[in-house]
Amino acid sequence: MDFTIIKYRELVSALKDAGYEFVTYAEYAEGYRADKLVVMRHDVDRQVERARRLAEVESEMRVRASYYFREKFIDDDSDEIRYIESLGHEVGYHYEDLVMEKGDVDKAYAMFVRNIEKMRQVADVRTITMHGSPMSRFDSKDMWRVYDYKKLGLIGEPQIDVDWSEMFYLTDTGRSWNGVSRRDKVAEFKSAWEAKGWVYEKTDDVIRALKEGRFPNRVMMTTHPQRWADGWGEWLKELVMQRVKNWVKMVLLKM
Repeated sequence: MDFTIIKYRELVSALKDAGYEFVTYAEYAEGYRADKLVVMRHDVDRQVERARRLAEVESEMRVRASYYFREKFIDDDSDEIRYIESLGHEVGYHYEDLVMEKGDVDKAYAMFVRNIEKMRQVADVRTITMHGSPMSRFDSKDMWRVYDYKKLGLIGEPQIDVDWSEMFYLTDTGRSWNGVSRRDKVAEFKSAWEAKGWVYEKTDDVIRALKEGRFPNRVMMTTHPQRWADGWGEWLKELVMQRVKNWVKMVLLKM
């Protein structure tokens, strides 16, 4: 079974055994580099309790990650967010303000500023990452064609600030490491990475490449914690839901 807590432990162990250093995205954005590093990024779309579970696993294994929360969690789950940060993890804002304001850039930026202020009452927020909102025609990072988030003391947004010529990208979007994604991708480097053999579908493919020394030295891995389940019931429900979502996304991509 893939996308379970047990499999996630195996993935983290394989990265550590292969000599990868776990760094937060904020550290990377500030210029920290190592010969072999991984930025483990978690986009918390749903089910904060599963983010907590992953954060505790990582803390037990003595690694740190970056957790990005949507606005809807700021009020109701502030204690969980504080707890995850207390384990040594980075906390950031998973923004979707342009989608929420239906494409109105000025209203979206005003909402973004309010939400950053709210999040900073809960955690030390220095980086952000866009929520893809695949069912919407709006792309929230288009807001930065007009406004500058760095004027708010923010130091990085991966899809804008990462130099992907030195960093490989993997995401479990679509419940596969090469799954269907409308916006969570780095399309311009896809062919070059495939030419190097950096193509993975299952977590076991990643683990095998790590053990055989065929994995890139610097990588950002994005997971969605609700996808990593414990029991059969959780696992099966997520499998069915994701297959439906993948079908819808494929239709939207063709359109």
